[in-house]
Amino acid sequence: METQVTHDVRAAEGLARSAVYRFLSLAFLPPEDGLETLRAQGAAAADLLRRYQSPGEKAATAEAACRVLAASEGAALREEYYRIFGHQISRDCPIYETQYGGAHVFQQAQQLADIAGFYLAFGLEAADGVHERADHISLELEFMQALTFREAYARMHHGPGEVDLLQEAQRAFLRDHLSHWVPVLARLIRQRGDGFYRDVADLAASFVAADAAAFGLPAAEEAEYVPQVSLEGEGSAFPCGTEACPLEPQS
Repeated sequence: METQVTHDVRAAEGLARSAVYRFLSLAFLPPEDGLETLRAQGAAAADLLRRYQSPGEKAATAEAACRVLAASEGAALREEYYRIFGHQISRDCPIYETQYGGAHVFQQAQQLADIAGFYLAFGLEAADGVHERADHISLELEFMQALTFREAYARMHHGPGEVDLLQEAQRAFLRDHLSHWVPVLARLIRQRGDGFYRDVADLAASFVAADAAAFGLPAAEEAEYVPQVSLEGEGSAFPCGTEACPLEPQS
């Protein structure tokens, strides 16, 4: 009975982490006119942070984002989104990992291949119609959402081997990718004003850092950002709606 209760609690914690990553992934997509899905995901994330994470800064930041979101209209939020991130790949505040670190074009290609390799290892790829690179912040956060959700399921329905595999994938992806560049992105967003995206970026940075620490990872060396020519030149906005999952299982 004690073991079952422990599994139930750990599974609930995994679902809470999954909900936060889901909200963050949606929040970094261009908003639609109707914000009902994003508002519902934000409220759920804030509630789960209070219940299953240490109450304090992260829950307060999520709640602040929800308050701004509740008072926002889709058109105004979309204008703010493009002001910060641009209609194409922004030179001032890019939301693509390989724009950070000053890597040579060939190193960027290797990084993209590594990220895509993580996705493919778990049977995931960009959904049809999603014309985005694998290093878009929303796709990376959606990948963590998928892993944490699967971990919660594995705790209830599979053995420790499956749980260990999923946890190691999360640890590796945080270590090699998210923990290096999300704090830098958050600082760039803070320099561009207050509001919803500042709160979302602060939540992403603090949540990624806390997750990395929970896996026993040392503080990551942050990527350096120097405005550079992008790997693909001009980018494009996400064409999918906020209710669509950017990553989907391979057919």
